[in-house]
Amino acid sequence: MMKLMSIHKITITLFICVIMMITLLPPTTASHHNNMEALYSCLSSNGVHNFTTTPNDHHRFFNLVIQNPIFTRLVFNKPTTIVLPQSKEQLATTISCCTHGSWTIRLRSGGHSYEGLSQTAQTPFVIIDLMNLNRVEIDLESETAWVESGATLGEIYYAISQASDELGFSAGYCPTVGSGGHISGGGFGMMSRKYGLASDNVVDALLIDSTGRILDRGLMGEDVFWAIRGGGGGTFGAIYAWKIIGSQVLQV
Repeated sequence: MMKLMSIHKITITLFICVIMMITLLPPTTASHHNNMEALYSCLSSNGVHNFTTTPNDHHRFFNLVIQNPIFTRLVFNKPTTIVLPQSKEQLATTISCCTHGSWTIRLRSGGHSYEGLSQTAQTPFVIIDLMNLNRVEIDLESETAWVESGATLGEIYYAISQASDELGFSAGYCPTVGSGGHISGGGFGMMSRKYGLASDNVVDALLIDSTGRILDRGLMGEDVFWAIRGGGGGTFGAIYAWKIIGSQVLQV
């Protein structure tokens, strides 16, 4: 009788182990395909049409601005699709669609993440490339500027130099670094000893949370506003734009 009970317990244990292993298996190809189609449908039906749908397109846009070629190797997972939003509304829609489909999101501003945080992930993921969100709007009266996250440091410096020969902005010296990730990580540069980090010169921001809400400094709250200026890119949401304040610099 004891022997039969032991066999019964072993059988139940094995059954439970098999069920647990099945639940840990990755989704089937058919399931993954259905999820992709659902994502494409969500994007298209909400006015977002600028995204890749074929592997060739994925690779072309994936390699376009990548700054660390190590992540092009086959051992690293590649995105299911790459979305290139052209407005804050499209960015919000894209985030909402990805969240609804339980996709991991990777935001790419300039592609300089040496940890691959904008290039790869362990689970099926979508890259939201911000290259089209690169506008810089300068207000000389208040000495401030709204800078979209896809704008590179070079584009910011150029826009400021065209508007004024007295204003500067304290940030890094590599012109191809994206402002989204750079400022989110603090933003150290050659003028930081005098004018502080790039994040010290941010007075407002537009943050998009996981549900697609667009929040300014007042709506996100001071704690979140403090955290996004140094806490790392994509950690607390997607930064659509920064409002930066310029510094008076000596004319050369």
